Amino acid sequence: MRGFWTWSLLVASVVVCAQQTQAPAKEADVILVAVSRNASVLNGGIFTGEMLAPGKLSVEPLAWLTPAGEWKSLECDENNQDGCRKFEKTYLSKPHTHTVVSADGRGAKIQAAPTTLDDCFGYTGSGTYSGASIGGTAIAASSTEMFTAGPSARRMTGHDADPIRRALSSFVPAKLDSTKELRIYSLSLEGNDFYIVQRAFQDYASKPEFDERLKLIFGIGTMTQGGFHLLHWKENIDDENELVLGTIHLKSGRDFLVTTVSDPESQSFRVYGIKNGRLTVIYSGGGSSC
Repeated sequence: MRGFWTWSLLVASVVVCAQQTQAPAKEADVILVAVSRNASVLNGGIFTGEMLAPGKLSVEPLAWLTPAGEWKSLECDENNQDGCRKFEKTYLSKPHTHTVVSADGRGAKIQAAPTTLDDCFGYTGSGTYSGASIGGTAIAASSTEMFTAGPSARRMTGHDADPIRRALSSFVPAKLDSTKELRIYSLSLEGNDFYIVQRAFQDYASKPEFDERLKLIFGIGTMTQGGFHLLHWKENIDDENELVLGTIHLKSGRDFLVTTVSDPESQSFRVYGIKNGRLTVIYSGGGSSC
């Protein structure tokens, strides 16, 4: 199954532009954090299904972001242990207040508690939120100055999703195991309309009819003359779990989709945006790895 979907087939559509950019943060840059009320979303390993109580959530620093839309690494991973120790001392060991800037939960105040590095150099901590409702996941920032309001990645259900599902059925069985348990989202980035196709553990594993044979799907495409035109499809559909965290919109006109990616031994983030008119993986990194 994996052989049908390799990055080499998608090189013309999706380009990984930046991975772990190491330029130091400047005073005008902001730090972004991912937050989740589902305890397993920001962790590698097995899905637990545990939902935290209202007002409580998991918090994980994501990356630095410049006003121009450049993403920068936190300079902490298993290959930069000295950077991790410095990040722990200067940032993780202190409490922080952030404001949700993603479309979902926008305006909520996040109070992140101090935390420490774990054995895999991960730094997911705990926090509380107030001022606005957070249903599942969101993206918060240390400052809101560079952000503006914009649409979320909207989940499509019922009749709205039927045309997408019918178009995707043409990929069964040659490239897609089935259309069962797929979540469909509509997404707008800088005036471009896309559809997200997602099947993550958190979407279906807690259901009584859970089918462990289903593959873990994450793809982005467009609809053209009733057909689904694929722009991105992740290669590892066996044990790499990717799901939508949120969308953010900058006053500069840049828009981004942020996802979390996990497998049994690691967790990281991907950021999708538009570059030269094409859907692009803008940033990949962060998280932890054992």
